[in-house]
Amino acid sequence: SPEILRLLVVFSMADVADQYFGWQDELFGGGGPDQGSMLIPGQAHDESRHVPTALWPGVSKPGLWMSYLSDLGRVAQTFDPDWRKNVTSEDGESSDALQGGPVLDIPPVFDNCTQALTVKDEAEAIDLYWGVVTSQSTTNNRISKLQQCSAKNPWVFEPHVLLAQEYLHIGDFSKAEQQAQQALTLQQQWGTPWDKRISLGAWVAWTRVLLQRAQKKEPWPTNSFGIINLGLVTT
Repeated sequence: SPEILRLLVVFSMADVADQYFGWQDELFGGGGPDQGSMLIPGQAHDESRHVPTALWPGVSKPGLWMSYLSDLGRVAQTFDPDWRKNVTSEDGESSDALQGGPVLDIPPVFDNCTQALTVKDEAEAIDLYWGVVTSQSTTNNRISKLQQCSAKNPWVFEPHVLLAQEYLHIGDFSKAEQQAQQALTLQQQWGTPWDKRISLGAWVAWTRVLLQRAQKKEPWPTNSFGIINLGLVTT
């Protein structure tokens, strides 16, 4: 039925979001807008480019999968919840057996699956983000690259978490709070991280620490012991 097909699409979205990361891109010799990935057509479908010896989990760079999910989300949006009303049984009567059953909501990601993400923007966002987290740079440079990353792919929460921390570094509590709130909203929508080097629970916990600090307008610690004690529970 149309509903079963829609459920399969939604379940596929959840499965890919939960399991896919950069290691799969390494396996298929892809990970770029032209190379494609296991999910996205491109040079990655050329078996001569495959790297079956790629070590798991690799460097765990975010993978090229989110644009594929945005396309699946648009497919899920085409589901007509009133399709049962137009179905009749073999004797021409309305089929009561089809009137019940679950109708799951459209996933909240990609603005309730109404927006598309291009492969090009996704790949550029990955490179901008990875450049920030794997190299030393100035605060202003990191903020600029993270802002560009979020502009390219506004559906991932990790750049917002990092921006919240950067704004706390310079004492901009209003922007830090805004970024942390946006991160928490996206975390709730996805239920799984894009940057899978740490768990969703760890991302959420750190984001809440940043949000609390921004709301209380507490200056960023000036020594590393203060960082270690962030989130310390006291009685």
